[in-house]
This record gives sequence, structure tokens and C-alpha cells, in this order.
Amino acid sequence: MPIFKKGAAIQRAILFVSQLMKKIPILLAVIAALGLAVPTFAVEAAKIKKCQDTQGKWHYGDQAADECERSKVIELSGQGITTKVIRAPATEEELAARERDRVEMEEAKKRAAEQAKIDRQLLATYGHEDDIIYIRDRKLAQIESTIAAATATLKPLRAALVRMEQEAATAEEGSQAAKDLQTQVIKTKQQIARHETAMAAKRKEQEAIRARADADLERYLELKRKSPTNVSGG
Repeated sequence: MPIFKKGAAIQRAILFVSQLMKKIPILLAVIAALGLAVPTFAVEAAKIKKCQDTQGKWHYGDQAADECERSKVIELSGQGITTKVIRAPATEEELAARERDRVEMEEAKKRAAEQAKIDRQLLATYGHEDDIIYIRDRKLAQIESTIAAATATLKPLRAALVRMEQEAATAEEGSQAAKDLQTQVIKTKQQIARHETAMAAKRKEQEAIRARADADLERYLELKRKSPTNVSGG
């Protein structure tokens, strides 16, 4: 069937189909009385597909026009009543947005599963909130002992460095004694630097332990306030 133009031609086409639909029962009765096979077109209600292309032009026909490949299609009955709406295919932007939503949802599920696992471990590790504080303080004390030992080591090293630098300043320039003193000064400075770096790392470790303990304590109390069914994960 050719594509109908918008306007009077469309109305005439719909009127024609409507009149034809009214006559179909009579035609079927005559065909049946004559013992003839009923044609397949007679048992299917006439359908008209209506769509609007990207230029805003409407198209009508028994099939959707090629110009409407990216548009929704409205299916009309012989009486011109909408019987079905076929959604337009998703655009590339819509498909990309759907993919982003899917990825975000999957990531959210993973984070939720991981958090549930952490929560179960937290409740299994500590029987009471005081246990978190006790273990935190014990770890901090152990690190503090290491820092104290490094501090004790640094004191004589710094004193020795001051003495060697003074001796190097009075030693004869270019003499073997001056060279030996300079070598000892370099080695002593390197030792001091290593101890200071280790102490700084231990201080950062203490900060991390405090932050982790604070977070664990806050989460532990939150979980304890909830119903057991809310913290049991799969």
C-alpha cells in the first residue's frame, strides 16, 4: 500500500477501511455458504501504522515508513483508534546512560557485599566496644616502645656527630685524619636519617591505628544498635 499523505487523504483511507471492516462479516458468511476457503486477509483486522520522522513529517501506511526508523510507531485500527504504541529505539546516548547505570549498580552491590563482610568480621572479632579500645591502646604502646628505643639510639648518635664535626673542623685539611672524620660524619648522618625516617613512619602508623579504631568503634556501636537481621549478610 502506498504511503498516505496527511490530511483529507488519510481521513478517506480510514473511512474506506472502516466501511470495509463493516462488510467483512457479510463477505465471510457468503464465502462460507459457498464452501470456499476464507482468505487470510479477511480474518485479520486492517492496521495502519503512523509515525513522525526526524523532520516532523507524519507517515501513514500498512508498514512503518523507513524515515521513521528512529521514531516511535503508533498502530491504528480500521476505525482510527490507537491500538498499540511501539517505542522508538534507544539512542546511543540513552544506551550509554543505561550502561553507566548498570555499572554503577553493580559497583554498589559489590560495595554493599564487601561492607557486609567487614561488618561480620568486626562483630566476630570484638565481644564488646571496650575490646576495640584495649587493642588500640596495646598496639599504640608497642609502637611507642619502638619509638622510644629509636630516640635512645639517636641521642648518642647526635652527640657523636657534634663531636666529629668539631674535630673535623680543627683537623688539618687534606690529612688522613680529616678524611676519616669526614667519612664518619657522613655515615653518622645516614644512621641518624634512617632512625628519624623509621620514627616518622611509626608515628604515621600510630595515626592510622587511631583512625581505624575510631572508625571500627563507631561502626561497631552502630551495628549493635541495629537488629541482628540487619547485620547478617549473605
